[in-house]
Amino acid sequence: MCRRIVVIAAALCAVLALSGVGDALAAQGDTPPPLGLRSIGAAPDITFAGQQAQVSVSIPVPQNLTPDKLSGFTDVPPFVTGGTVDVLQGDRVISRTPINPAPNSPIELPLAGVRVTRNAADITLRAYLTVSGICQFDPDNAFHIRDTTLSFTGREAIPRSVAEFLPPILRKLTIFVPQNPTSAEASAAVGLATSVASNYGTADFDIDVASLGAGSLVPSGQPDSLERQIVISSAAPAGLSVENQNGAAYLVIGGQANELTNQARALTSNLSPIAQSSSAVAGPLHDAPQLTPEVQTLADLGINDQIVTSSAWPSITLGIDQTRLGRPSQDIRVQLIGSATPAANGSSPVVSVRLGDRVIATIKTDDSGAFNQWVDLPNGALSRYNGLVVTLERGDVKEGCGNGTRGSLSVSAAGEIRSSPADPPIPAGLGSMPQSLMPRTQLAWTKGDVPDVARAVSIMTTMQRLSAVPLGVDVVSMSDAASSTQPAVLIAADGQGLPDGVALPVTQKSGTVTVRSSSGAESKVTLNPQVQFGSLQVTRSDDRSTLVATSTNDAGDLDDLLRWFSDNASNATGDAALKISGRDPITVDADAGAHDETSNSHPLGWLVVVAVILGAVILFLIVAAGLKLLRRRHTGDDSAQ
Repeated sequence: MCRRIVVIAAALCAVLALSGVGDALAAQGDTPPPLGLRSIGAAPDITFAGQQAQVSVSIPVPQNLTPDKLSGFTDVPPFVTGGTVDVLQGDRVISRTPINPAPNSPIELPLAGVRVTRNAADITLRAYLTVSGICQFDPDNAFHIRDTTLSFTGREAIPRSVAEFLPPILRKLTIFVPQNPTSAEASAAVGLATSVASNYGTADFDIDVASLGAGSLVPSGQPDSLERQIVISSAAPAGLSVENQNGAAYLVIGGQANELTNQARALTSNLSPIAQSSSAVAGPLHDAPQLTPEVQTLADLGINDQIVTSSAWPSITLGIDQTRLGRPSQDIRVQLIGSATPAANGSSPVVSVRLGDRVIATIKTDDSGAFNQWVDLPNGALSRYNGLVVTLERGDVKEGCGNGTRGSLSVSAAGEIRSSPADPPIPAGLGSMPQSLMPRTQLAWTKGDVPDVARAVSIMTTMQRLSAVPLGVDVVSMSDAASSTQPAVLIAADGQGLPDGVALPVTQKSGTVTVRSSSGAESKVTLNPQVQFGSLQVTRSDDRSTLVATSTNDAGDLDDLLRWFSDNASNATGDAALKISGRDPITVDADAGAHDETSNSHPLGWLVVVAVILGAVILFLIVAAGLKLLRRRHTGDDSAQ
């Protein structure tokens, strides 16, 4: 009997290990599992551009935890034979790790001994590569540490006050609302989720919405390490209060309808660090920015003075973000002020400026290497985020490893930037979000139940993560949103209840799918069987953009689409994203082929393909069922004989 129990226990442990449940058992107050760099707002891969290069990393450090190591897998150019990666903090060398040149070799960079200041450890990773033969370092031939994770030692401190409730690194936030939330409770949940997403910037973490038990103010389940639970209910006393359940902390936000939103927003306001007690009550707070911010220099866009030195071609990327400009923009002009090291032979180097794969300008420097020139970004090449790549192209770079001449390139943050409003936005459709929702947007839903609140949280937090500045959102009724001139987000999960004036780019009625272009031209196709889908669509009329989340009578398709969109919004283009059950989401450009009658593309081509596939599957099932019935009859006849 004992042997049987041991065998069963061993099997259960194996299943838990394979399923990854072991990490989930790290409860609040335990050591968190290794975290991907996306959880601290960084790219998952660390890139070192050059034979000698360095990268700065800022590590948020939760209370009572200590950074332990960075782990990943090396990806080295073929001419690299080895080298080292140093971890430095100021003038101190924290660790030195050899590089294995074999493909996909594991590497661990020890962090023991780093100093933590104000919940953060700022370090520098410096790579020294040994090379052989002919080599040329460039962005396509760089040393990378792939799939990097961050590990800590120690045990997370359980929060005791409002000020320390949100940790520097957040893995998951669950917001609990009553089973039938009031408009104020639902609005507070959406506002809280959006402001928390803004607070953590580009950090990747989940925000879920769940319902409380009937008459309860206590969340269900236990939070894991670096996870938080927040209860929002007008039945709770006014203010914010940290409570404890089974050794884990959760936050309760309460208050009457007219004050609940302010209480929720206080958690991420400038007042939060002042609230050192286990409870706090917030007064009136300022709204999100109402006016488009004045952008006069690159510094206003969050771009500091840039300088880079390399033995190859030094390169600097300037991020021109339309959300920083506070509106859809066009005719963007950037003043580039800087200097470049003159070539060793005395000839002037050339500074090239690229937008994507397109060279949009070349700048000749003077004898000292200085330059000052305005660069126009072509309207047709604009996107939400525009990476302007400034590169010093030098003809004296030698191919032999280690015998090149090092050069420097600098760009000043004092350079001005000018633009004008774009109407219609550039780009249009999903690429115009969220800048087309600025400075404030209205949000309306048809039901306002817990699933609708979860959908609103998913959409608005996704929009916020695409924005470099906080978004303002006001939850209103569907009728108020329909009559307003402000941008809006509308949620009709089952396809019912949208205002009559909302003209979607993609619609379906009685099996006929219609795609309507921005000029009003329509393309139609009738499908049998009908295709059902969830959709996220952008429509614009009367200088107003509206983002609509809906479906053809199946909210599940919309929910599947929103889960996909939260991870893929930054690359989504076209006027609509659609999710057909059982198939990967696709995007539709309503204007595709609309202006070129000779074009072979058709905006409904994807639907025709889906219809053919569905028809083939149904035909196969009919034939298979018929053959099975014939076999049964044949077997029955043989038995009767």
